[in-house]
Amino acid sequence: MVRFGPAGNDQKFYADGNQSSVDAPRWLHNMGLTAYEISFGRGLRMTEKTARIIGEQATKYDITISVHAPYYINLANLGSYDKNYHYIKRSIELLHLMGGNRLVVHVGSQMDMSRPEALANCRASLRKVVKQLAADGVDHYWLCIETMGKYTQIGNIDEICDLCMIDPQHLMPTVDFGHLNCLAQGKLDIPYIFSRLQVFKQVHYHISFIEYGPKGEIRHLTLADKQYSFDLRQIMQLLKQRAGDDTVICESAEIMAQDSQRLLDFYLL
Repeated sequence: MVRFGPAGNDQKFYADGNQSSVDAPRWLHNMGLTAYEISFGRGLRMTEKTARIIGEQATKYDITISVHAPYYINLANLGSYDKNYHYIKRSIELLHLMGGNRLVVHVGSQMDMSRPEALANCRASLRKVVKQLAADGVDHYWLCIETMGKYTQIGNIDEICDLCMIDPQHLMPTVDFGHLNCLAQGKLDIPYIFSRLQVFKQVHYHISFIEYGPKGEIRHLTLADKQYSFDLRQIMQLLKQRAGDDTVICESAEIMAQDSQRLLDFYLL
């Protein structure tokens, strides 16, 4: 089953009189959507009480919850491992209270390292994270390692798929087509991306059109954009051919839930 939903709250969500994410599962259900991603990108500020309420509402309205870990995680920086591990573990704890099991993670950036060195550090840190989570009794989770949109970040499709093969029981790709389109400077090879995903029974997806420049990603747009678009219908056709338990999260600016409906419509064609 493929589920569709937004990352964050649509402007229509607030226009309809809603004020808190605890209302999102009901609102999304009424729109015909079945997934919802909550971002801790700028900090882990949610209380456990709120997480439990969201979880209860998500169960009631059949909404699958995923969470985006803090953006400042950088597993290439070995000196910050303890802080990074704390952010990951705490994110998983809140995710679990919401009834979800997918945590989206930005794996890291090069900083002043060579690409091979940064990749080696990310690989070593991921192994350590998985081992330490097991030692801490945390096992019901997926770390969804995300493809990235800037050249200085670790995260092209080959890097992410290779990193996820470290532990296919706990690591899966988050394929962000908008990010990958930035790296490809508009020449996105959709069939190649899906060929790399054949070994994964489950994949997490982010879809949005993103403005890019010579250094990669600049800002998120809506699916109405033409200049930075790519073939959504081809993506949905290839998605239908997969037998995996996949989730498609729309990250459009401001109208992410409405654009999620548009993606679902493409899928159902």
